[in-house]
Amino acid sequence: MKKSKVIAFERGAEFYFDLGFRKIQKGNLKSALRYMEKAVKLKPNDGFIQFNYAGLLAELGNINLSTEVLLYIVDKLDTNYNECYFGLGCNYLQIQKIKKSVEYFSKYLEKEPEGEFSEEAEDLLEMLTMIKDANNNLDDDELEHIYQIEEEAIKHLEKREYSSAVEKFEIVVNLLPNAVPARNNLSLSYYYMGETQKAIDAAREVLNYEQYNIHANCNIAIFYNKLNLKNWVAKQINSIKKLNTDSPEYLFKIADTLGCLENHEEAYKAYKKLLAVEPQNTIYYHYTAVAAYNLGKWSDSIKYWRKLAELDKQNFISDYYIGMAESALNNESWKDENQYLSYLYQLPKEEVSRRLARAQIFVEGNRETSLKVLKDKKGEESVYFSICFDRGLLGKQIFKKIKKELLVESQNILRKLILRSEIEDEVKIEAVFLLDIIGAPQPYAINFDGDILEINADPLSIDVNAANEEWEDVIRKTQNTMKGQYKGHYKRAVEKLWMNLIKNLYPDIPKINNVDGWAAALEYTYCKLHNIKTSQEAIAVKYEVSVGSIREKYKTIFNSIENRSDYKEKK
Repeated sequence: MKKSKVIAFERGAEFYFDLGFRKIQKGNLKSALRYMEKAVKLKPNDGFIQFNYAGLLAELGNINLSTEVLLYIVDKLDTNYNECYFGLGCNYLQIQKIKKSVEYFSKYLEKEPEGEFSEEAEDLLEMLTMIKDANNNLDDDELEHIYQIEEEAIKHLEKREYSSAVEKFEIVVNLLPNAVPARNNLSLSYYYMGETQKAIDAAREVLNYEQYNIHANCNIAIFYNKLNLKNWVAKQINSIKKLNTDSPEYLFKIADTLGCLENHEEAYKAYKKLLAVEPQNTIYYHYTAVAAYNLGKWSDSIKYWRKLAELDKQNFISDYYIGMAESALNNESWKDENQYLSYLYQLPKEEVSRRLARAQIFVEGNRETSLKVLKDKKGEESVYFSICFDRGLLGKQIFKKIKKELLVESQNILRKLILRSEIEDEVKIEAVFLLDIIGAPQPYAINFDGDILEINADPLSIDVNAANEEWEDVIRKTQNTMKGQYKGHYKRAVEKLWMNLIKNLYPDIPKINNVDGWAAALEYTYCKLHNIKTSQEAIAVKYEVSVGSIREKYKTIFNSIENRSDYKEKK
């Protein structure tokens, strides 16, 4: 494991750009965005940084902002940054503005006929010509209007406003008869309204355009099943079995449909085929195991759940379902009950309730009761699960209980928690501080954006970038305002002061809704600790905040310091 470094004090645009680029290479796009935004903020006129920022935004689906950035580059920074024209073509294609897309791909080819993306641009232009023909040569404005109606219809569908969804999808298919996705969604909207025959008719219309459309064929089987037309369901399942695809999305649609129809034999085959295409997808191992379990193939189901556990050691479901399958394997009466599992990647509601109840006993009981919960394997697992399940109220209650009772016996829970990728960095930092308070041995292995680091609970061993952007904003504001006015290592001192506050106040960390006010209080605290003559009034003027704001926040920072001599500069 690599050791964490002390916070780097001077961070320029290149520093953040490099961090962002490394995150992109690792696939951590959201973390990369945070660093890219900092780089752009520090160097807004750097075309290269802006171009990469635009590409990242497009990857994350923020097409409009990506387009704004690319236009800013060619309009304000460098009209000959030709890759931007290709990027604009791709962006406009993404939002289905065909005319604009053609314009920018053509402009790119005009400027870069032998460019890096010229061959791809030519292929896309050819495809766009075919799309224009398919769309009855409607212009961009007309198409955009239709797509806007379709988006509104989809939102209605997602909100279960089926009548409104039907109304808008009908407009779309009337204006664009070959809009297959809209027809499929219209069919589903009818179905959810209870108009199953209309749903079937709409799905059959899709098949007039695309005979082997997988969504339509699968939906028709579900609709027939709703009408209890068993022979028609069987006939449609035969049609589904003949559909050929290597697309994971379509394979999943087929497998999911077969599972919903309780055709577990065919679902089992379909999920195994899906695993052959995506052998690292843990969710598919679970669904394959469920199908095997429902067929009475308990040994096979155990095999797939064990593979899930091997691929995702942090999952919460494999052990539970392995236990169920082992019970079924060894219990003849269980086999006769014929209990089918649902094709859902989650614990049953009853089990979730049991785990939350155990965690509540841990929180509400006395020390002896809490220790009893932790010593029980199911109890410890329930507390761990509950922190992850409800990181709001219940998670905070568990943290407070551990802190109040100094329950070092909970360290295994906290150590596992800080290794989970989906847990917010703020929660991980709180858990690290909590491990230190209860006396758990250091260092602590923590997962920051996919990197496993070993850190100590010393606030300066934790990169504030990995914790909370607002925390860093306070430190940066303070350091920038203090620059040139103080001698010595004032930057390190204010960082230590701030992170000490975070450490000692969690989980009741004050909301940072006034960065300037906190920064002013931080500088004033520094001055008080170092006997530097100033006043709250003078600091308030400098930061343009009220004296009352400084006074209140200064007390919070100053009172959090246990040994004030530790925060004075070493000569």
